[in-house]
Amino acid sequence: MQKYDIWISDLSHTVQGITNRTFPLGASFIYSYAKQELSNEFDFKLFKFPNDLAQAMNKKLPTILAFSNYIWNFELAYKFASIAKLKNPNLVTVFGGPNFPTLKDEKSVFLKERPAIDFYIELEGELGFVDLVNKLVDNNLNASALKKKQTKINNTCYFFEDSFTSGPVERIKDINIIPSPYLTGAMDYFFDHPLVPLIETTRGCPFTCTFCADGLAEKSKVIRRDFERTKEELIYIAKRVKNINELMISDLNFGMYKQDLETAKMVSEIQKEYNYPSIIDTPAGKNMPERTIQVASTMKGWLMGGSIQSTDPDVLRAVKRSNISLEAYKKLMDFGNKRGRTYSEIILGLPEDTKEKHYESLRFSVDNYVNSVHSHQSMLLPGTEQASSISRKKFALKTMFRTSPGNVGEYEILGEKHSIAEMEEIVVGSSSLSKQDYLDSRVMDLIVKAFYNNSIFDEAYSMVRALKVSPFDCLIYIQKHPELYSKKIDQIFKSYIHETMEDLFDSREKANEYVLSPQNINSYINGKLGTNELTLHNGLLLNEFEEICDLTFKSIEGTLNEKGLLTEKIKDYIDELKKFTLFCKSDLFKTDEVKSAKFKYDFDAISKENYSIDPNDISSLKIPLEFKFFHDSEQQKYISNAVKMYSKHSSKGQLFNKSNMKQMYRNFYKTDYLASAKQSRLDEVVV
Repeated sequence: MQKYDIWISDLSHTVQGITNRTFPLGASFIYSYAKQELSNEFDFKLFKFPNDLAQAMNKKLPTILAFSNYIWNFELAYKFASIAKLKNPNLVTVFGGPNFPTLKDEKSVFLKERPAIDFYIELEGELGFVDLVNKLVDNNLNASALKKKQTKINNTCYFFEDSFTSGPVERIKDINIIPSPYLTGAMDYFFDHPLVPLIETTRGCPFTCTFCADGLAEKSKVIRRDFERTKEELIYIAKRVKNINELMISDLNFGMYKQDLETAKMVSEIQKEYNYPSIIDTPAGKNMPERTIQVASTMKGWLMGGSIQSTDPDVLRAVKRSNISLEAYKKLMDFGNKRGRTYSEIILGLPEDTKEKHYESLRFSVDNYVNSVHSHQSMLLPGTEQASSISRKKFALKTMFRTSPGNVGEYEILGEKHSIAEMEEIVVGSSSLSKQDYLDSRVMDLIVKAFYNNSIFDEAYSMVRALKVSPFDCLIYIQKHPELYSKKIDQIFKSYIHETMEDLFDSREKANEYVLSPQNINSYINGKLGTNELTLHNGLLLNEFEEICDLTFKSIEGTLNEKGLLTEKIKDYIDELKKFTLFCKSDLFKTDEVKSAKFKYDFDAISKENYSIDPNDISSLKIPLEFKFFHDSEQQKYISNAVKMYSKHSSKGQLFNKSNMKQMYRNFYKTDYLASAKQSRLDEVVV
């Protein structure tokens, strides 16, 4: 019996490095379930990299070509589908994923404008895809014949002859019917690439945030995978992973459910046996802080975070979101900080947002001892309530378009080269947020990222807090005093402001016309244009570490002076602490060096107080102490892996953005301590 081919792709742009750096989990679920149900009639292939798909298409075309649709890969997928359709009009194309409108009229327009899409599967794809293929088989794999009948297909819609047809929405009641793409070997190929393994233990989200595609009512019920299968997957991954320290869990509220504790115990067992994963990336639950703490206590490496988005009640009501209580949030952050590091996520430009509200959200995170505050721009994502015409009109959202950072490239498909760029629609203003306030807020986001995040100057800010002053006041001081900027720092800020406002377009059409023009496309491909300006300029600032260190300590002195707190003792301590900070955190990629210097303060003793001291209460030493600064073997390995992971990216910004920088800061010891054999063999640089 002749078998037909079904190819399923979750493509990632690769010209500036792999921009979506995880295993293709969602597409692999479709692949695994369809293969289980349809393997008697079809052969299956799974793709992630455009070059792999292009090479396969050079040899032959499949019967059915399916693509995942996200904001970072739609144009790439659609280009492949369009070209395949031109080559063989009878080929059936299927798309699915969250990057799709929510209103019926908008869905119809989307499909009418994109004729290379035969069918679109909404929400979960496994059941819908199998139902679609079975109905195609009933129609001799003729898409037009099937569509002409206006057949209702589960979770599937299509546009044909000026008519839009949509089938019933059905969710999987038991996700364990989907075979594991890891345990069946579907993912084996991807272990040979610099990708982070991604697993799913639950599916669904009970919250209704309007800016999120998972906030739709149809996705509110949470369904869980079998524990034993999750354990087998973790062991399978741990045995095969290469030069990757991280594991990502796609659950949307990990730690909120009692079953998550069992998952954490599994992870802990794997960590003890395989020394993997050392880093776990998964969103924490928005409720149940005590349980989340218990889950995090059970396993190592989970970066604790709180995605508060805003602290303002009017903003939260506008986006149908409720945050955990202040007391619960503080509990989570206190616990996370004892384990290493924490983060918070805030979105600028949500409905009802203002500059003042955004600054207060930033201050709230800083004052609650969050290590890193991640600020995002509000985007109108297809598939979310916020992107609907109703929401746009209600809040007078002002939007512009830009390239999705890193998601641009030139690809050869069936013998011809094609320039492709993904576009994002971002909010730059609203009835409550002016253009200037938006720009001021974006500058403050950069200041927080470069001068506060990753505990980059935590030793100094701990002293500031001991003096009953908020570190956020020091960050405000940096923004208000550009006369303190060195020439390089000033240039970086001016470049950031320019790129924040200039590389934007009034419409998607204008963005495509400019970006894809022959005279401009190479500048986007090589990273001169179209970068993530926040990540890029954060990297540029951190590359000038001595200068941002100098600016930070000047801002601290200026803030304390304004408040009448600056004394000679504090000034003397600040000078020494600045020098100490430079030895700990400059030249982080020179991991073989051991540096040494003498100090008038015992920073070993001060570190045991978490640097939370009032310099007025201590005296400098009569005889300076010598300290040595070094990277241990685990740090050297971590830094080496991080550099390899992001070696193809256009700047160190992505490396700094995605890595745990606290694992990169040098250890230190007083010279009267015994040096280890590892330390003693390293070259010394004595200053």
